[in-house]
Amino acid sequence: MVTDGEDVKVTWKANTDPLQKVADILQAGNYADGISLLELFLSDDPNDTTVLFNLGMAYSNRGELDRSIELLQKLIDKEPEHTNGLVALGVALLRANKTEEGINELQAAVSQEPGNVWARRNLGAGLMQAGRSTDALEHLRRAVELKADDAAAWFGYGQALQLNGDWRQADEAYRKALDLDEFGEIAERARAALTALAEKSFRGDTQSLRMDAVMYLLGALEKFENLSPEQVRQIGFEIAMLGTRGLDVNSPETKYTLKSLEGNFSGLHLVCIEYAAFKQFAPEQNIGFDLRAEYESALKLFGGSKTVPQVGLDERES
Repeated sequence: MVTDGEDVKVTWKANTDPLQKVADILQAGNYADGISLLELFLSDDPNDTTVLFNLGMAYSNRGELDRSIELLQKLIDKEPEHTNGLVALGVALLRANKTEEGINELQAAVSQEPGNVWARRNLGAGLMQAGRSTDALEHLRRAVELKADDAAAWFGYGQALQLNGDWRQADEAYRKALDLDEFGEIAERARAALTALAEKSFRGDTQSLRMDAVMYLLGALEKFENLSPEQVRQIGFEIAMLGTRGLDVNSPETKYTLKSLEGNFSGLHLVCIEYAAFKQFAPEQNIGFDLRAEYESALKLFGGSKTVPQVGLDERES
């Protein structure tokens, strides 16, 4: 076979579905080869709805949205009841910032198949994109009811809850997404959302100092006076690792423990200890939670001009 002037050698094993092979290629992230093969299949049969669907999806994922929309619209014209095709077309339209058109296709998909999680989740995303977070909430709630192990649905549900002012349930939804996808892309987004939500909840509507945080920071500085730089570093890193699971800074419950430090701690207490620790051995490091004002006040209470020992470069690298 030949495409774009280059020979493409394709070898299939007996009794192997060629489209499954292409799906494996695309799943591995090799969109160039996968799309080339699908275009060849389409040239053999321009009306093959399975190829139209997969090729439209591949172009959408690669960001070639005009071609994706063209192929997926052709699919729907030929097979109006193709629910996943409607969803794929809706997603491509949303990605192309044709928000209302995308919502229309996704609403049609939900009408055809109310139990389609993919349709519900993406309709929710489209409605949020349109600024209709209240409407989005219904579909994202339904998505997590239909598929409780869908991390993306839980993350979207958290976003909708947050936009609707329900910070507590949003926090729970983000944590659920993190539990389901601890090391994936959704996890990174969930961690960032949890941090932003925690900081916003922490500050509330005021910019005044949080004296509880000041006292936690002061306590950490006093504790560190009697510890070696290596011990301080261990404490900071242990809390940082614990924080990848999300620390609940808005609950007063002392539900956390450390191996490197005795006691039971609230989420806010641990964040304050982490902040003070990193200020000593990695002062430029951003832990993702802004306690600058509270830390400055804690330093003054600690002794004004009193120098807080810091770990030097040689010590860090030894």
